[in-house]
Amino acid sequence: MGSQTLQILRQGVWASITGGWYYDPHQNTFVNAFHLYIWLFLLCFPFTLYMALPSSMIIVGSYSAVIAAVFIVLKTVNYRLHHALDEGEIVDQSSSEITERHAKTEQQDGSSRRDDSNGPGFSLPCTFTSQEDKLPG
Repeated sequence: MGSQTLQILRQGVWASITGGWYYDPHQNTFVNAFHLYIWLFLLCFPFTLYMALPSSMIIVGSYSAVIAAVFIVLKTVNYRLHHALDEGEIVDQSSSEITERHAKTEQQDGSSRRDDSNGPGFSLPCTFTSQEDKLPG
């Protein structure tokens, strides 16, 4: 109960007070520092422009252009990273061993490959067993 209250205070109340930033212990130091610096930039940049330069439409336009450029860069980097890292299929060691064992037993039994709803030859690594494997005999 105490840890949930602390988590609500840290992620809810503190994030509301600071405008959305909070320290996430589940992330590494780089991610927390990057989020902090982005948050500081988004918080301090308009105040700096207001205090250093006179108000004009040129300042408002340049502020909007800088913020748009920051968001475009962040979204582009995010898209590229997801596209680069999410192309392959994640296969952990235990599921690949299960798949290999299942393939070996199919070859020994002489049974042919079954087509499923995903199409012939496509199978996801899975640790679940089918109902046929559970039935004796």
